[in-house]
Amino acid sequence: MNQIRFPFPRKALFLAAALAASALSACGGGDDDDLPAVPTLAGFASLPADSYVDGPTSGQFVNGGDLTNAVTNYGYTLPFTNRQPMQGFSAFAAAPAGGCWYVMQDNGFGSKASSPDALLHVYAIQPDWASGKVVPASFSTCATLAGFNADSYIRLRDPDRKLSYALVADGANYPGTSSSPAGRTVAVDPLIRSNRLLTGGDLDVESFVLDADGNFWFADEFGPFLVKTDRTGKVLAKEVALPNTQKLGSNPLVQSPNNPLLGTATANLPNSGGLESMAIDPAGKRIYTLLERELSADTDPQRRIINVFDIRTNAFLPTSYSYRVGSGTYVNAAGVTVNEVYSVNDMTAINDHAFLVVEKDRGAGDARSGLFPATKADRVAAKVKKVYRIDLNKVDANGYLVKEEVVDLMNIADPKGLGGAATIGGVFTFPMECVEAVRIVDRHTLMLVNDNNYPGGAGSRNPKKPDNNEFILVRLPVALDL
Repeated sequence: MNQIRFPFPRKALFLAAALAASALSACGGGDDDDLPAVPTLAGFASLPADSYVDGPTSGQFVNGGDLTNAVTNYGYTLPFTNRQPMQGFSAFAAAPAGGCWYVMQDNGFGSKASSPDALLHVYAIQPDWASGKVVPASFSTCATLAGFNADSYIRLRDPDRKLSYALVADGANYPGTSSSPAGRTVAVDPLIRSNRLLTGGDLDVESFVLDADGNFWFADEFGPFLVKTDRTGKVLAKEVALPNTQKLGSNPLVQSPNNPLLGTATANLPNSGGLESMAIDPAGKRIYTLLERELSADTDPQRRIINVFDIRTNAFLPTSYSYRVGSGTYVNAAGVTVNEVYSVNDMTAINDHAFLVVEKDRGAGDARSGLFPATKADRVAAKVKKVYRIDLNKVDANGYLVKEEVVDLMNIADPKGLGGAATIGGVFTFPMECVEAVRIVDRHTLMLVNDNNYPGGAGSRNPKKPDNNEFILVRLPVALDL
């Protein structure tokens, strides 16, 4: 393929998506003359959970239930010596070459304390829908590679000290003591220190977008912050804090307890409740962020706030919107009925005022398989994994954005059996614990991927194994208004 040159015009991203769509014809995507009556699986590709790249030893600080599950249930031996798992894809975007995508893993091993040795990567990949495999690609050219190596990814770093707080790389030792082996003080890897590489102890990146100049914007949960890098992963500017646009409580900012600049201020957002979702408008001028959790002063625990960031002025606008997540119940292992508020895990722009939003419950696994209990368990089978359409111009009587269901991910037709064992009776389900990324391939086709929370997350295909990173294509019967 030809060398990719940056900066590139915004329209190049849409050309890339169009080229990707043209490659889907064999999978049922691309043309409008083969529309299904209901949302239908059009492609399936999977990256094995146990996929790694060379790097500093990682997994030394995985703790709690994740450590127990990884060691006792899955049989792993930690740490991963001189290796970095590729796990946990939380976002992706079309690369400026057809059929090639940039995919981002999240902060590492689930929390700030567990992830200071986990590097932050964005990989270039090509889903091979014919073979069902995920193929490594060159980050700069999108040419196919024999394996995942230094040419296939970027690592986020801050060599110019743009971020305004101390990093893991600034310390002689990782914060805290290790879990594997237990109780040790561990020196920060020299590669991290010398390159000021960012880790899961610095940022919990959960989403990213590319702007019209080819720069990357990452959404972080620790701050929460927006962080801008160039196409090599180098931080270009100071982090951008999130204002409390709806003025809920006294803190003028939205800040979690993990915010490194919190000081004497009072946190008003739970940990792991920050900028889980992010989208950019087709013109490449505005970024839309969606909080995963409610602010502590909010009287409605189901409100999720959408904020708008103007790239040209490098500032959030005073405008914000309210999205209301659904709720339900499940019966836990003690037989107690537990109330559950669902979470939002990604959004993507349809046009300059309409978006798709992924909403899910905490369940994992398909009850039909017989491997996952539908009730009376600490982790019951999935029931709600859905994609909704919202329009910023449409709100209900209470001021919340109106939601229109586009896809029920627990009920996807699969007449061709593309989903293998995940398809039962012609119906494919995507019952993953974390469905964290959705993007539009063409006006009738969506692509989604899961975050497998490796190595200790709940298995959603087999309770005794961590999930693979699964990429799926869903063909829609009604066109999106791109």
